[in-house]
Amino acid sequence: MSNGLNKDGGISFDRKRNFKPKEPEMFSRKAPDKSDKEEEKLDEQPRNLDKESLLRAERLAKAHKRAKQINFSGFAVNGGSIAMLFFGINNILLDPETVGMVTTIEEMTGVELHYDKIIEFIEKFKAQIISMFGSIQLMLGYYQQLRGRMKNADREDTFAFINEELGKAGL
Repeated sequence: MSNGLNKDGGISFDRKRNFKPKEPEMFSRKAPDKSDKEEEKLDEQPRNLDKESLLRAERLAKAHKRAKQINFSGFAVNGGSIAMLFFGINNILLDPETVGMVTTIEEMTGVELHYDKIIEFIEKFKAQIISMFGSIQLMLGYYQQLRGRMKNADREDTFAFINEELGKAGL
């Protein structure tokens, strides 16, 4: 019997092989073998660990760490503001005690605060205010990402790096 079958029709393991289907070379997920020339090129490039490059790497690492801190603190402020606008602002603004306190402040100082207009303004632009916080947070996240990419590229000049990235994008 051929094709790996026994006489009784069962599978024959006499000629056991790897039964996995072979992928064509062009679809293979294996990394191509390195040639000797490529290895020589890697060995030829000396690593310059001079004092200036070490200091630059340290400055870039500090700038990236600062960008992370800015992003995280911005997330706390923006997230807290959004949560406050969603859940707390109506309870605080429309609370009778708050209205009484505003009235007392107006009487003591003689200044008219137009409390109803403040509430109307906040309610009118609540969605825009929340989207502004979201946009600020996206900008802070991009700043952190930009600083990380600058650190990996060993570049310090922010605007030159941005221009180079825009040039790569064709803009």
